[in-house]
Amino acid sequence: MTAPESPAPSPRVGQVPHALSPRQWAQQMLRPGRAVVCDVESTDFDGAILEIAVIDSATGAVLLDTLVDPGAVPIHPAAAAVHGIDADQLIGAPNWAAVFPKLVAVTAGKVTLAYNAAFDMGRILHDCHRYGLDPAHLANPSGWGCIMLARSQAEGVEKSIRLGAAHRARGDAEAARRVLQDIADGRISHRPGEPQPTPSGCPDEVRAERVAR
Repeated sequence: MTAPESPAPSPRVGQVPHALSPRQWAQQMLRPGRAVVCDVESTDFDGAILEIAVIDSATGAVLLDTLVDPGAVPIHPAAAAVHGIDADQLIGAPNWAAVFPKLVAVTAGKVTLAYNAAFDMGRILHDCHRYGLDPAHLANPSGWGCIMLARSQAEGVEKSIRLGAAHRARGDAEAARRVLQDIADGRISHRPGEPQPTPSGCPDEVRAERVAR
């Protein structure tokens, strides 16, 4: 009998600890050996992972960057229109069971950052459940950090802010790291009177549209 899938992560997973300001938190996350930045692209908002990238938060070095064969899960046309990944590109790609041990290795002992941590964590746990894999430390919410929530807090807004990146996993991870650097350097901060940024529950248009429903 297959075990039931774990509940979806809280939208607040990875929020900045109360004892720290967003800038202090970002500075800590940029220390050597402290964290990595992860991004996934998927077949749909609640679908399977078809690309994942992980970079070192301190150096930007690419630790993992691969397409992932989602098996029989179809790619939603709206998702394909955003990230541009189609079935032909996935021919010969490893499946999640082959990729996941590499993800565990590059994230072990580090905080796993993502622009929208609830989404990326949720997709990782979902695919681990599909393949009967132990998600290990990646199932622990305290091991995640959310750059989007830190950015919203730094700018003094309640709503989430789109990343506005390239929508491929590596490009989005690199863009998220730049946001982290901007928070750490004080280039992202609350400026009273400025218009609020475009809200979104997720870092790209497809995800934002679905969250709004």
